[in-house]
Amino acid sequence: MKEKIQELFEYRKIPYLLSFVKKKERKWLVKNLIQLQKDIYELDSYLETKWNLKTKKLDKYWSKINRTLSKLGYSPEESYKLTSHVRKYQLHETQLRERKMPSRLSKEYYYYYKSCDVRLTRAIISDYTDNGKYSCDITDWRFFDLISEINDDIEDIFEDQVTINGNLFNILIHEVGLEIASEQIYTVLNEFYDASNDRYRMTKNGDKLNIMKWTSEYYFDTVELLRKNSKAIRNKPFDDKAGLYHYLSSD
Repeated sequence: MKEKIQELFEYRKIPYLLSFVKKKERKWLVKNLIQLQKDIYELDSYLETKWNLKTKKLDKYWSKINRTLSKLGYSPEESYKLTSHVRKYQLHETQLRERKMPSRLSKEYYYYYKSCDVRLTRAIISDYTDNGKYSCDITDWRFFDLISEINDDIEDIFEDQVTINGNLFNILIHEVGLEIASEQIYTVLNEFYDASNDRYRMTKNGDKLNIMKWTSEYYFDTVELLRKNSKAIRNKPFDDKAGLYHYLSSD
């Protein structure tokens, strides 16, 4: 679990943001951020593996999240506000059981909430950052996070077949077929890439130029991954014996 979290943090450039935190606070902050991500992953695992969700179980996972946020210095009211997007994405996950698919939503809207955990981490780091050294805010990472989240869906396409997962790429393949699904994902990747370039085209801010550069790199990596995994899917039929569509077909 810790290795998975460290990979996530590296991929989402969290160490870069942590470099702007005072050194004496950094180690303690990282320890608690790792614990918070672990708490969220445990909640996510429950949502992905249990079709019939229990309120008491959900409350247990949320108690752990709120306990870690308390260690980070947030009051119950502040924690509730900070995690509003996590609860929104939990709603999207639970609605799968009601046949309310994320494909009914705007892709930008859906992927925005799907990146809620990383955005929460960014918000907490921002509260501990020496703002005199760092000149960006959370909104500057929007398109970077959107493209990164699509990359996760494409990367995890095979393992997400056997979980109750809101992998939009997987869901689109079932609904409209591989070719149209790939085309739709490619189109939205281009939209996010163009929006990022438009946002930063005239900037001379070094931090924002870094975000634009990383967004561009991730865009090209994700387009290549989409090509690669789409080809693999053509050669390997899906197996949904334990996944979302297994449960939907058995209703």
